[in-house]
Amino acid sequence: DYFANRKLVQFFDGEIIPVVLDFLESDKRACLNLAELEDAFKTGVKVFLFSNPNNPTGVIYSYDEIRSIAFLAKKYDVSVIADQLYARQIFDGRVYTHLCAQDTKPVNLITIIGPSKTESLSGYRLGVAFGSENIIARMEKLQAIVSLRAGGYSQAVLTSWFNEPEGWMEDRMSAHQRIRDDLVALLHGVEGVKVRKTEAGSYLFVRVPELRVTMREFVKILRFQADVTVTIGTEFGPQFTNSFRINFSQDHHFALEAINRTVQLIERYRRE
Repeated sequence: DYFANRKLVQFFDGEIIPVVLDFLESDKRACLNLAELEDAFKTGVKVFLFSNPNNPTGVIYSYDEIRSIAFLAKKYDVSVIADQLYARQIFDGRVYTHLCAQDTKPVNLITIIGPSKTESLSGYRLGVAFGSENIIARMEKLQAIVSLRAGGYSQAVLTSWFNEPEGWMEDRMSAHQRIRDDLVALLHGVEGVKVRKTEAGSYLFVRVPELRVTMREFVKILRFQADVTVTIGTEFGPQFTNSFRINFSQDHHFALEAINRTVQLIERYRRE
């Protein structure tokens, strides 16, 4: 899951209990290990934090998975924070399920969304949280102390959010989807490379074959030799030692060129 989530828990001196998301197992669901999740809840976990669509893989949790998460959180009195930053950027006409819309759900539930990604407004530092009344009230008090409010120029941007010109979102999704499809096709043509076609968002999470250099070294090689910046996989979990995340929300031609240069370096440093 998103690397900043782990850093937040560490900042608050919390204990991280990871749950496996076997995202390469199927393309019909996110493949969260629900038995493992319930075991974690049984041990006394207080908060479950997850992103849907998932960052970095771009997979979407199925209706059954979301219902199960909501049911288990309610059963074991676990608070849930649902990061739904890419909930509007869904590809291939896939169905998206909101946890907050379930009949059975935890008492303490926060959903966070924002225009920083899908609408390319990251510089405005805007986000919206909605959920359980008592938690929202506490959040308002905390924000008043920490930052007072978002800047006035940023708040003005929100007037057009969810009120874009007709066809704007459809055109944007179509453009992103074409980029995604071309990049995935290139990567699927490389022996030993594994990538699941992202279902939402602007990222691909790529697993590479064994290389003659470490992944940390390869990330540096990409930056200096190919002028391509990626995020090393271990930022999202210590087990992702042969993976990286790449953002494809950019010019179609430049994105294709970047992946072609990346593939060339994979071949150059592939272990024989």
